[in-house]
This record gives sequence, structure tokens and C-alpha cells, in this order.
Amino acid sequence: MEGGKTALEAVRQAGLALESECGGRATCGTCRVRFLEGAPPASADDRLRLGDDAVAEGWRLACQTSPTQDCRIALPVTVAEGGLRILTEAYGVAETPPAIPAGRVGTYGAAVDVGTTTVVCYLMDLGHSRQVDVVSFANPQRRLGPDVISRIVYAHQGREKLLEARDCLVDALDEALAALCARHRVPLRALSRITVVGNPTMLHLLRAVDPWPLGVVPYQPVFTEAPPVAAAEVGFRRLACAELTPLPGVAGHLGADAVGGLLALDLARRRGIFLFLDMGTNGELVLVSDGAAVGASCAAGPAFEGVHISSGMAALPGAIEWIQEEEGCLSLRTIDGAEPRGICGSGLVDAVALLVRRGVLTASGRLAEPTELPADLPPDLRQRLHADDDGRRFVLYEGSAGPAVALTQRDVREVQLAKAPIRVGVEVLLEEVGARPEEVDAVFVAGAFGSSIRAASLLALGILPPAMAGRIHPVGNVAGMGAKVALASEERLEEARRLARRIRHVELMLREDFHARFAHYIPFPEATST
Repeated sequence: MEGGKTALEAVRQAGLALESECGGRATCGTCRVRFLEGAPPASADDRLRLGDDAVAEGWRLACQTSPTQDCRIALPVTVAEGGLRILTEAYGVAETPPAIPAGRVGTYGAAVDVGTTTVVCYLMDLGHSRQVDVVSFANPQRRLGPDVISRIVYAHQGREKLLEARDCLVDALDEALAALCARHRVPLRALSRITVVGNPTMLHLLRAVDPWPLGVVPYQPVFTEAPPVAAAEVGFRRLACAELTPLPGVAGHLGADAVGGLLALDLARRRGIFLFLDMGTNGELVLVSDGAAVGASCAAGPAFEGVHISSGMAALPGAIEWIQEEEGCLSLRTIDGAEPRGICGSGLVDAVALLVRRGVLTASGRLAEPTELPADLPPDLRQRLHADDDGRRFVLYEGSAGPAVALTQRDVREVQLAKAPIRVGVEVLLEEVGARPEEVDAVFVAGAFGSSIRAASLLALGILPPAMAGRIHPVGNVAGMGAKVALASEERLEEARRLARRIRHVELMLREDFHARFAHYIPFPEATST
């Protein structure tokens, strides 16, 4: 190994995949590896993120470790063997095939949903208005940073960095769509059109437009609508002749993914009051009231995707995705039923919600002292609360290999910082249309995280008002469905453009009362009996 090279750099240079959600800043803990031989001395970051027991077993943060002697390293099972689980379909939404325009028989198109974390590509038979196949993968830009802000900063370093961000995405899209065509014997020249949805940062990077204005006050995009271009102009090689059409965004960080979701749900045509909520790293909210629409976005942060969480991980095999109490004992479910290796966003929210309900977490978000636990707390939950020199933590799982999966005080704070701006956004939008929470007919929670979290947990954490109970509906990847709808119909594409122009945007961060309201919603609701 070259002198000064970190273990993370060496692993990647060897062609192996190893996540580092924080970009190598030692804040996420996802690049943990185990030294079987030649373990270097542990750093303070190793002990902070992994714990003394794991360090003693040879675990280190690859981004902070520079071996100076020969060594053997084992990668975590979730990295070496598992693939990221990605939500590709919407549900609870009727998909009505449009009439087939003349001349479209034998033609194909692609609808693409570019998320900050994941990408979904749909191959569509335009002649018969049907989906042929779908493929999904992790957004390759993740190696440049885990969230939109880090990628904005990266791309702003110069034209070379901006093109790197674009090209790594375009190359992956080009390869994935060409592979779908080959699998179904579709000639590349027959794929004539590609529609794309995504948040404003993703679409700016796709067009190689510096997204820096989105990262500084007043947080406005360079463009909200972009004309169709030949795919070759943005770097496609195999599908160079296709026409690339991004759906429009609204303003700020309220983008084409939200517009696509509203289009798929047909909310602009419905009578009543509806709340659309996408709870990714960048939270997007739109309130539709009898056709009128007001929207906002908020920097919820990456905690809901397992980033900056001590035992956090992406939605890989072994990630705890579901937690509840059954007969006084903690019950866990992991992705693919694998041994727990960490916790993803839905499991994190379930864990915090359970601890709030059980009084292990106070309303302020403080983990209770062992002597402060409620008298009726079952023994299984009671013995999971540990207190030592590193502070208090609630152990969710402790196996024979790897560090324990636990929830720390810092993790709880990250959840509070993520959930408060969403609640502020909900309250502000309600005020903008003069509506009360109980008047909202339905809440549609979109995206992979939102569709995997239970409504009870959303309410327990105070992300949504209690009056919305019973009207919360997960709808899956409606952004992707919106891209498919716009691909199949010029009329619906134009409807998306009109809708985006009609949504009145509220910039939450620029409101004088934002910080006071943010602080007001940091605490959790008072615990109620289970």
C-alpha cells in the first residue's frame, strides 16, 4: 500500500465497493472495516464511532486509517454481498394508459427518476403504452457527497468537478438503459425519448449547470424549466440520438420529482385538501386545496437515510428496517432477513418512536438515566439502556461479529434536527391556505423512506400533527410514475409544466419566524400509553 493512502482509498483502488456517506470526514461510520492482521492503532474517531469493544476486535474507519505495514482487511457483509434496496414502483395509484398517438408503434422511451441516493430507469413501449422493464441502482454521485449540499460544494470547485459529477451519472444512465434495450432486443435507435425527474440539484448536475445558487441565500435554481435536448449534448453515447426532456421544477429545492408526484396522483384535478410529502434528504411538501397549490422544501438532512447515525447504513441487507415491542420484548426485522448490521431510516424512526412512547426518551429528546426509567418498562427494554464514559446508548442488537447496533444521544439529536423542519413546513403551508390539520382529506407520503415508515411513528415523533391520524397514505415512487406519465403523453407533460408554474413557493428558511418555529418542534410530543 502506498504511503499515506487510506484504507478507503486502497479498497476502492482495488475495484471493491465501500461506502463512505460523509465523503471521508469520519462523521458517518459507514466505511468500517475489520483488520484481521496488521491493525493500525485506533484513532479517537474510531473509538467514538465504533466503540471500544469493536476497536478491540480490529474494526476501524477506513477513511481515517492509513496502514503502515502489511495487513488483511475484511469488508462488512452488507457491503461485500448485498445490493441497495430501491423502491421502483408507486402503489395505490391508478395508471391509465393514454391513447396511442399515430406513428408511435415500434417506438420506445425511457423514464428516469434521479434521486440523491438512488436512480430508477423505466423502459417503456410507447407504441403499446406499457412498461417493458425497470432497473435501479445507487446514484454514483454518492461518492462525491451524501447529500445535495455536499454535491453543490463539490461541483462548484471548477468545471472539471462539475463535469465529473455529470459524467458519472450520465455514464451510468447510458449503460443501464442500453442494457435494458439489449435485454429486450430493442434497437438503440428505437429509443427516441427520455423524460427525467429529480430534485433541482440533480437536474442541474445532469445539465452540467453549476448548482451553487441553490446552496446560498436565497436558494434559487439557475433554471426551473429546460427545453428538450439531444441526449448527446449531455454526454450520452449509446443513446445519443434520443431526446432528453426534464420535467419542470418549481423554485428553491422544490423540484421536478415533486411535480412528477403531483402529476401521478392527479392532485391538481381533485377536489379537497391534500398534502404531498416526500421525506428524503431534501424534504419537499406541497399542499393542494381545490386546485390551488402552495409548496416548500426543507433541508431535513441525511439522518433519515442512515447518514450521520452511529449505526446508520443505507437500505442494504442486514439493515434494521422495522422495530416494535411485542409482549415486552424488542422485535426487529432486517432487509432480506439478514443478521442486523446497522439501521436504516425507517428502523431509526421506529426506534425513536418506541423509546418516546415508553419514556426511555424524554419529550426534550434526552435519553433517560437508568434510574429514571418508568417502573412499568419491561426488563428486555430496561437492560438495553447502557451508560458509560461515552454516554448513554440504547442497544438494539448485539451479535458475535461487528460492533453493536445502538442508538446514541447524538443519533436522537440528528432525528430531531431532521424532523423539525418538516413539521414547520406542514404548519406553514396549512396557514398559507387557511386550513387546519383536521381539514386535510389525505396525506400522501412519497419516496422510499416515506413509504417504509409507519404512520404511527410519524405521529409519535411529531412529524405530522395528531389530527392527521387515519389519513396518511404511503404511495411509493410516484416521482417515477410521473416521469412515465409525461413520457407517454405530450398533453400530460404540458400539464406538468402548467402545474409547476401554478405552485406558489414559500421559502421557509427566509421567514423571520423559521428559527423560532424550528426550535418549537425540536421536542417530541409527550408520550402516550401504548
